[in-house]
Amino acid sequence: MRRYWTISLAIGGGAALAALALHFGGVFEPTAAWLADFYASRGWFPEPAPPRLRWLEIPLVAVAGLGTAAALVEASKAGQRAAAAALSLVVVALGSPALALHGVHVDPGAALAACLLAVGGGLAFGATELGRRKALLEEALGSRVSAALAAELLDSPAPPAFDGAERDATVLVCRLLSPGGGETRPAPAEALRVGGLFQRTVSAFLLSRGAYLEEAGPERIRAVFGLVREEEDHAARACRAALDLRGRLRGFARECETLWFLEPQWGVGAASGRIVAGLCRRPGRAQLVGLGGGDLADRLALANGRYGSDLLVAAETWRLVRESFEVRPLEMLYDSERQSLVEVYQLLAESAAFSEDDRARRDAFWRGVLHLRAGESQAALEELGRARVPGADDEALEKLMAQAQAAVAAPAPRALRLVRKLVDEGHARPSSQL
Repeated sequence: MRRYWTISLAIGGGAALAALALHFGGVFEPTAAWLADFYASRGWFPEPAPPRLRWLEIPLVAVAGLGTAAALVEASKAGQRAAAAALSLVVVALGSPALALHGVHVDPGAALAACLLAVGGGLAFGATELGRRKALLEEALGSRVSAALAAELLDSPAPPAFDGAERDATVLVCRLLSPGGGETRPAPAEALRVGGLFQRTVSAFLLSRGAYLEEAGPERIRAVFGLVREEEDHAARACRAALDLRGRLRGFARECETLWFLEPQWGVGAASGRIVAGLCRRPGRAQLVGLGGGDLADRLALANGRYGSDLLVAAETWRLVRESFEVRPLEMLYDSERQSLVEVYQLLAESAAFSEDDRARRDAFWRGVLHLRAGESQAALEELGRARVPGADDEALEKLMAQAQAAVAAPAPRALRLVRKLVDEGHARPSSQL
C-alpha cells in the first residue's frame, strides 16, 4: 500500500504544483474578477464586498489535488474512478459559492485545475498494470487472503503470476468430525451454531497465518500455503500453523462445551505436492485455484477419527520439514494415484520444543509400530508401553496397544505353531540367525 500512497502523493502533488504555477502566473485572475461581480450582483456579498482571501486558496489547491489523486488511485474499478472524479469536481466547484454565501471570497479556478489534472493522472495510472492490479487481486482473491498479504502483493515489484504457474505448495484441511463428539446428536440449531463458530475460528486463524482460504464451510476448511506466490517454506509454515491451530481448536471445544454442552471432535491433515496455480474464470467472476493438489489432505483429516489423532501429515510433507518438526508413524497406506506405499505421520511438535524424554517416548513408539507391522506383537506391546506418558490421554497409542494385545491373545496359526515347536523343542534354527 505504501507504493499506492507514494503514487497518490506524486500525482496529487504534481497537479497541485502545476495549478499553483498557473495561479501565481495570473491565469485565473479574469475568472476571479468575474466571480466577484457575479456574487455581488446576486447579493451574496455584504456591502462593501469582502476582500479576496488569497492565502486560503493555496491550501484548497493542495487539498483538491491530493484528495482527488488519492481517491482515484485507491479506486479499483472504472466506475469507482468515474464517480470519485465527478464527486471531487462537484465539491471543489461548489466550494466557492458556499463560502460566498458566508461573505468569504475565494477563487476556485486553481483548485478546479488541480482537480482536473489529478483526475487525468489518476485515470492514466488506472490504465497501467499496477493500476489494474488492485482490481485483479480483488476479483481473484477477494477475502480469501489476509489484508497484510493483499498489501504485500500490491506493493510487490513483480505482478502476480495468475496466468498459470507450476509451484510447490502444501494443502491443509481442517474438518469438524462430529459436532457432538459422536455420543449425542445435537439439535439442528445447535449444530449450525457449532459449525458457524468452527468456520469463524479456523478461517480467521489461517488467514492470519498467510494461507489462501480456498474453501470455508461449517464442517470443512481447505487452505493452501504457497498457492498465491512461490514460498520455499510452505510446508514448515503449514505445519507450524497446524500446531498452533490445535490450541485454538481446544479453546473452541471448551467454548462449545460451555455454551451447548457439546464436545466436538476435529481433524487436521496436511499434504505437500506440485500444483498449477492460476485463475479459473466464469461469467462475471474469477477465482484463483490450485490444480493437481489431490485429496490426500482431506483424507488425512478424516483419518484422524479412525486413528484417534488430531494432526496428520503426508510423507512428502514430513520429508520437507524433518529437520525442524517431530512426528511419529501411524500407518502405511497404498496411494492409488501414484501406485506406491505412503506413510502417514502424526505431527507432534517443533524440534526446538521437543525434550529428550519426549524424543525417547517417540522412538519407543516408532519401534513399537515397526514390531507390530512385522507381526512381533509382544515386542510391540513392550515398546508401546514405554511410549506412554503417565496421566496423559493418547488415543492413538491406546488403539495400537489394543491391537497388539489382541494379537498376543489370539491363538497362533497352525503353521506358526509348528515352526515354534521345531525351534523351541527340536534342533531347527531360523534362517535369519545364519
